[in-house]
Amino acid sequence: MSLNTESGCSEGNHEGLKLLRDSLKNVQISKDSPTDASHVFVVFGASGDLARKKIYPTLWALYRDSLMPEGTQIFGYARSKMTVSQLREKCVGTVKAKEGEEDLLEQFWAANHYVAGSYDTQRDFELLNQEMVAAERGHANRLFYLALPPSVFKPVTSMLKAACMSPTGWTRVIVEKPFGKDSASSADLSDHLKKLFSEEQLYRIDHYLGKEMVQNLISLRFGNMIFGPTWNRDSIASVTITFKEPFGTQ
Repeated sequence: MSLNTESGCSEGNHEGLKLLRDSLKNVQISKDSPTDASHVFVVFGASGDLARKKIYPTLWALYRDSLMPEGTQIFGYARSKMTVSQLREKCVGTVKAKEGEEDLLEQFWAANHYVAGSYDTQRDFELLNQEMVAAERGHANRLFYLALPPSVFKPVTSMLKAACMSPTGWTRVIVEKPFGKDSASSADLSDHLKKLFSEEQLYRIDHYLGKEMVQNLISLRFGNMIFGPTWNRDSIASVTITFKEPFGTQ
């Protein structure tokens, strides 16, 4: 869920967002993590469409509302060679400050870093690790967000395991859509990740599940007798499929 959608859409359900913000403010920090621990958030695929439209606007909203641990450092990683200033320019239409938030936005971008590298070369990941170490202090926790094409999930997670795990704190890995193209490829990816990380270290996001549901409405209706008496023209006035975002992949 995005806390801040500045790309032409309103911020959405204000009551729901308030509840979400309040719940985040009440999150209990693990007893195993010191109160002065440093935190690093790494966006793999930082130059891509998903990062520009969703991840960086959400990171900015979390920072703006003081919902990130103090001092969190954000690292973008992608194959494209660019600077933080160029990354900021790419996000100018989605990461915006309201009146009075200009200084806070400057502070947000000051906490950002960018590292260019390949997705299958361990040396590049070792360089990323060196950059993270330079920004950390003491007990360090790391969260990696894979906003990447599925074709590089395996090499990236293998390199991450080999060179970028936190030596002093926890490590978390978020795998973002799609989690395989079918049952076999999904199981293959799951088996690969199980060899590298514990279940506690993994988070899976697959917003393509809704797409499959829509594509299979007819099969779902006629393949389940329980729906027969109710899923018909006498009981359903209309079926509405809503695409919230007015834009596609660019």
